[in-house]
Order: sequence, then C-alpha cells, then structure tokens
Amino acid sequence: MKFLDWARAAAVMAAPLAAAANVQPSTPEALPGSYLVEFSDDYSHLDFISLLAASGVHATPRRTLSSSVFRGLSFTLTDIHGDQDSTVQLIASMPEISWISPVHSIAAPANRFMTAGESTTWDVPHAIRARQAEDVEVIHQLTGVDKLREEGYLGTGIKVAVVDSGIDYTHPALGGCFGEGCLVSFGADLVGDSIQNPAPSDDPFTSCHGHGTHVAGLVAAQPNEYGFTGVAPNVTLGMYRVLDCQGRGSTDFTIDAFLRAFDAGADVITASLGEYSGWSEERWSVVIARIAAAGVPCLVAVGNDGFYGPFYASNGAPGKDATGVGSFNGPLANMFLVKASYSTGHDNLTAPTTNFGYSPAVGKDFSNGTYALHVLSRDITASADACEPLPANSTVSLSDKVVLVRRGGCSFAVKAQNVADAGGRRILFYNNEPGTYEPGVNTKGIESAGMIPQSTGEEWIQLLANSTQAITVHMVETASAGKLYKVEENKLAGGFASYFSQWGPSNELSLLPTVLSPGAFMMSTYPLAKGGYAVESGTSMATPYLAGCIALMIEARGKISPGTINALFAATASPNMFHDGKTEYPWLGPVIQQGAGMLDAYKAVHSDIIINTASISFNDTENRTPQEFTIHNRGAELVIFNLGSVGSGTVYTLAADGTRIPSVFDYADFPETVTEYATLSFDPAVVVVGQDQTVTVRVSAEPPAGLDESRIPVYNGYVTLNGTNGDSYSIPYLGVASAMRDAVILDTEHGENQLSSSTDAEPILTPGHTFYLPSPNSTADGGGNISYPAFNLRLSMGSRLVEASVIQPGPSNSTTNSTGTAHVVGSVPNFPKLFQSRHVSGPRTFWWDGTLSTGEAVPAGKYSLLVRALKIFGDQEFEEDYDVVQTPEFFIRYI
Repeated sequence: MKFLDWARAAAVMAAPLAAAANVQPSTPEALPGSYLVEFSDDYSHLDFISLLAASGVHATPRRTLSSSVFRGLSFTLTDIHGDQDSTVQLIASMPEISWISPVHSIAAPANRFMTAGESTTWDVPHAIRARQAEDVEVIHQLTGVDKLREEGYLGTGIKVAVVDSGIDYTHPALGGCFGEGCLVSFGADLVGDSIQNPAPSDDPFTSCHGHGTHVAGLVAAQPNEYGFTGVAPNVTLGMYRVLDCQGRGSTDFTIDAFLRAFDAGADVITASLGEYSGWSEERWSVVIARIAAAGVPCLVAVGNDGFYGPFYASNGAPGKDATGVGSFNGPLANMFLVKASYSTGHDNLTAPTTNFGYSPAVGKDFSNGTYALHVLSRDITASADACEPLPANSTVSLSDKVVLVRRGGCSFAVKAQNVADAGGRRILFYNNEPGTYEPGVNTKGIESAGMIPQSTGEEWIQLLANSTQAITVHMVETASAGKLYKVEENKLAGGFASYFSQWGPSNELSLLPTVLSPGAFMMSTYPLAKGGYAVESGTSMATPYLAGCIALMIEARGKISPGTINALFAATASPNMFHDGKTEYPWLGPVIQQGAGMLDAYKAVHSDIIINTASISFNDTENRTPQEFTIHNRGAELVIFNLGSVGSGTVYTLAADGTRIPSVFDYADFPETVTEYATLSFDPAVVVVGQDQTVTVRVSAEPPAGLDESRIPVYNGYVTLNGTNGDSYSIPYLGVASAMRDAVILDTEHGENQLSSSTDAEPILTPGHTFYLPSPNSTADGGGNISYPAFNLRLSMGSRLVEASVIQPGPSNSTTNSTGTAHVVGSVPNFPKLFQSRHVSGPRTFWWDGTLSTGEAVPAGKYSLLVRALKIFGDQEFEEDYDVVQTPEFFIRYI
C-alpha cells in the first residue's frame, strides 16, 4: 500500500486547489493559507522564505521547528485567496522539502462533570468539607502509587513536560515560582492569550484558562490543605503553553512544543489535547513516533466522546509507541459545590439548618431566598421525571417554590419547559449518577436552576417519605455563597471504564486506548484567580496521572524505551467487566474501550516479565496473519507460562438497520456488543522462560463465526499468560471480521453526500437544476435570487484522502471510472482533505461559488461535482480503491 503526501495528492486530481470560500470546516479545521513543511538535510528556514520570495510567493513564518527529530517551518501565505495550488506544487517540487501539509486546529478535550465552574471565583481554602480530605488519596491506593511512594519513589530527578494551556505556578501547591530551583523549572508560552494573534514568551504563566494548571497538579501537586498530592511530587515540571484563553491551538504550535520539550531533556512528555483523526501518518503522530523512537515516552489523551462509539480516535495517539490514555472511574466522586442549606419542619425560621451543595446552571444562578421544596415524584428510580406536562389540575402553586426533579429520561430543556408551563420558576435537578455538573437550562420563565448530587436528592426524598414535615431550602446568590467540598461513593460505576472515555481503534486497526488511568472526579490545582482548586473529569485528567506513574517507573527502573513502558503497563493492567455507565454486564469490556484495562503502577514497575508489545492486532479479513510476541524473564527464577485467551464483547460498529453511518449513542446505550469470541491458537502453548531468557510465541486468530460482516464487527479480548509462580499477565488483542476496504465511506442513502442548494437543504436528485451566482468581479450581491451548488459531505468512516472536483460532462458518462469521458475543470475550494476522521455530528456541507484557485470563474454552463474518498487500506493510485459520488448535472448562470 502506498500513500502520497499532500502536495502529490493535489497533483493526482489534475486540477488546481481553490482558496476556502463558503466552506463549513472539517474536524480538525485547516487554518486558511497556513502550511507546515519538513526540510531535508540542513536546509535553512531563511533560505526557504527567500526562495519563496524569489518565486513571487510571499509568506509569514509561524513557527520555526528545529530539532534532531524534525526540522521545518510553518507559515501563512500573504495572499490566502491566491493560487495556492501552484504554490503548494512549487514547494513540493523543491528537493529540500520532504513534506508539506496544512496546519490544523487543535483543542483541549471537552472535560465532563466540571464541578468547579470557571465562570466563578470562590474562596476555596475556606470551603466546608463534607468528608475527610484523605478521601482524595484513595485513588493512589487503587493504582498502587501509594506503595511505590512508601518505597521512596517520588519522581526525583525525572523531568516531566506538560503541553497544555499554561500554568499558574504562583500556586503554593505548584511551588510558587518558575525557573531554576522551582518545581516548575522549564517551558515557555508559545501562543499567548489568543491563537489569532500569537504572543510567545519565555514564561508559561496564565490564569485565564485552568486546564493546564489542573493537569500539572495531577502530576506533581505538593501537600496542601485538601490533603492530596500529585503522583510524582518530586519531579521537575515543565509547561509548554500551546492553548490560548479559549482552549484553542494548532498542530504546528503543538509539534513545536513537543520538539522543545524533547530538546530540553524531558524524560516524559504529556498532552491532554487533540482533535479527531485516527491516522498514524498525520504530522503530529509522526513527530510523536520519532520522539518515542529516540527514547522519550509521549502520552496523549484519547478524548471524551465515548458516546460516538468505535473508530473515533484522536490525533497524536496513533503514533507508533505513543501512549493513548483512556479514563476509568475511581471509587469516590469529589465535588466542589455552591453552599446552601436546608431545614425540615414547618417553622423554617427557627428550625436548625443543614448544609448542602449544588452546581448552578450557567446564567441561572439563584438569588438570596428561602423556598419550600416541591417534589414531583417520591420514586428515586423514576426514569422520566417531568418528561411529560405536569398535571393541569394541581392546586399547588409552584411559583414560590423550588421544584425537585430527577435527572434522566429526557433533556433538561424538556423538564424545565414542563415545570415552567406549570408555573414553576426555580428548579433543582438531582443527578441519577454520582457527581454533578452545570445543567443546560435556557428556558423562558425559569429564573434559577442547578443540580444537586444524587445522594442529596435521595436523602431528601427519604426524609419526606418518612415524615409529614416539609423541607425548606435556603439559597444564597453564587457571588457571596461559600463553597462546599463533598465526596460521595461512586456506587454506580466505580472501578469501570468512564462512559465518556473515547473508543478506538485507529483507522489502521491499532489499539487505542493503550491503558486506562483514573480520570473521573479528579481533585487538583487550579489558577488562584479561579479559586485555587477544582474537580474535573476527562481523559485530560487520566493522562497526566499516568505520566506521573511513568516518572516513578523511570526513577525505579532507569531509562527504558517507550514501547517497553507501554508493554509493562499493558501486561500488568486489570481488565474489567463491560459497563455502559449505568449497568454492569457479565462479560469483559471491549479492548477498544478499555485498552489493556486499569493500570496497576506497582505491578508494572516491579514486573520481572517483559512482553515486547502492548497489544496485538490481527487486522481485517483481507490482511489477517499470525502475529508474534516475545516474553523476556529478567528475574532470578525460571517461569513456566500456560498461554490462553479470554474474549471480550464483540462490537458491531454499525447498527442492524442497515445504516452505513455509525450511530451517536446516548448515555447507557453503547454500541451493540455480542458474546461471540475469536478462537486463538498458540505455538508453543506452554512456554518455559529461564533467567534472562527470551522466548518467541506465535499466535493465530480465527474470527467468530456467524457475524454480520456488513456491520464491521470488531472482535477482541486478551491473551492470558498464567505462570507457575503465581504471576499472571495479559495482552489485549483485536481484529475486524470483515474487509475494511468494503466499508462504505460515502453513504448516499440517508440524504447525505448529495447535491443540494445553499438556499434549500433538500437533496437534488434529478439533472437540470439551475443555480444563479453573482457575476464575477461584480459588487452587487444578486439579491435573493442567488443560490450556490452545495454538497452535504459526510464520511461514514475515516479516509486518508478526500477529493472534490468540478466536472464538465462530456459526450458520455457511462464508463466505469470516476470521470468517464468528462473533463475535470478544477478542484472545489479547500480540497483535498487528508487524514479525515468519520463525521459523527452531521455533514460538512460546502458551497461552490463557481471560481477556481486561479481566481478565474468558470463559464456559465453545465457541470457536476465529483467527490472521491479513499477507502481504508486503499491505494490512492488505484481507481477501484475510492468511494465515488458524482452529482446530477446542473447549470450555473451569472446574474
């Protein structure tokens, strides 16, 4: 299989690229006119810019990238609406250039259950504690970090670089200073407060965005009033700021940060950011692979969109020997909440009060007031509280009360509307799972809203069930309220993979995530201006936690390769049963959700058995071959291993209704998983490994029988190694029981990947439609008669290369190739697109305004649009390896 770079991909189309015009960007979004090049040999960026200028091309440098693993430059063309195709091909033809690609956007994952809202400043050190602060250290006991620390491993002498949104190093728990001798001793700000106008500096401080400060604390927080510390508090910490105050960044800044961290001597590099891609050849993934090959482990969060199901990997993580980190839930849920109080009895003026906490809805804060609590249902298992209109014959006025509503069954908006229609003005939702977050309520008539923990809501229901007395809540406006720190047991999903943790595999069928690390309800540092401490959930939190564990491993074992580090954590991890966020099932969770399982840092650090791989991929049915792995024994005793396997649930990527687009799943409604398992065979099946010996094992897989191949079933499970000395290890495996080349990329059966109009989204299925475009170079807008050809592009699965061309039909279109005898006029603006993920949230509609990249408008006449997407494992040189859609012929006229 062969894949060309971006410039050569453009040349394959035999048509120029156009500048972006009326294009809905893909994810990740290409930054207009911005490109990244890699130099060959010792070529200078100054020579490159000079050569461009001599060729009549003017560009402004963005980042100069100079490292032993990557040398190049990112730049923005001065004229982003000019003939970019010619410029790209000119650059690609230079012998000094080995690669050119667009620069893309990048961002921090959208963390879930943010119980410390960034919109409010709180006096956190004086928060009321509802549980002992020691609860926050329970997670170290679960992962074995506590035992490593008892042995004296604290990360001493290890440099950990964090690539994120900056840090408030003035925080006492982060050392209070920056530079030599400080906890945070190296790094830089590459972006400033706005990616639109970068303002780099040597100081990574920021207080405008708390993500990086939270991440840094999970690695190395010092002792504090809440009783927690980071995993490796003695490390030397670095911060490279690549995200601005809105959490936005770009791939070139991120690559620059990784290179700087590598050149600064970082022993570990961790990044809790990314966008969707899932391809190992994407540039950031390539740079990570090179840094890993040079001996430095690189960690990347896999993302927080687990409800999008399989084949939705982020970029960076698919790089060879990168560590893609998913999240599992700890046994406890930490929360920072707005403090309020309640009393029971009918005399609310003299009754004693009890504190409770809640998360306010954005823009719907409570004001000072005392209100009777009105409960709609005393059933704490009610699945659809307030999902239907409230009884019209009720004699109870809700206007002066706070209405208690259980979460679930429908959206907050529906519940709020039903309460408002019944006269209610204030709502407290109580959660149906551990923790809280800010509910989305914009309903007219609802003045105040918030969410209380599940335990609080159920406690109130129980109080009312056992008493004839009322509950009165005493609310305080957020600005003057205190904060309550509360911990509750995560009885629902503690110990299982977090339902938000993103699923793999990569588009090339490598396993993601590598392993799970604790990431739910994690207490950590936060900018002092935003309260000093916060609780957040996400793979953003799981990733730095594992980075701290790797620092302890390097301290204990010395410098070892990233591949070996991944293999150690994978072999010693603990797979758990499948859990969809609400229900536990009697089979192991899919490896494409939980990877190797929950990390066991102590076992990984002290393992004398080293397996040379973190996972095994049997690929798809067209490419399935036996795989090999090695077992090395560095211990003093001979060990005999019995090899076997245990299956985890086989996952159907596509629904049973024939839909070619993977579904978006609701909470507790994950992809269909069936208990059909592959059969594995081993040669040898019993392995004797003596002291300092290495033995090779060959393993073959026979996919489960009877699966529906059209639904892209992913079979998976674990190779098991049970030793006579009592030790046990496992290796996650996966395969696809169909041919990925047969997967539909451009589905046309559901109103997508079809022609429509800029003024009407209905598909145009018959030839002859006329679009009226404004005349070229005209200053008139054409009035309401203007309509552009539009194409509702949606990728059912990922594609390395997506092209869109303008076709002028010839005498016959009946041939079997893409264009028949038609004439390719040019490329649609902003194409081709490389390394695309599947589109989960709807089509990426683009309009064609009749112009080509030369700036010339095509003549009025008859045209059609041709869209091609390279199939997974396809060769872009072969016509049959593309999914192709050609629209009906249409006319364009100028007015």
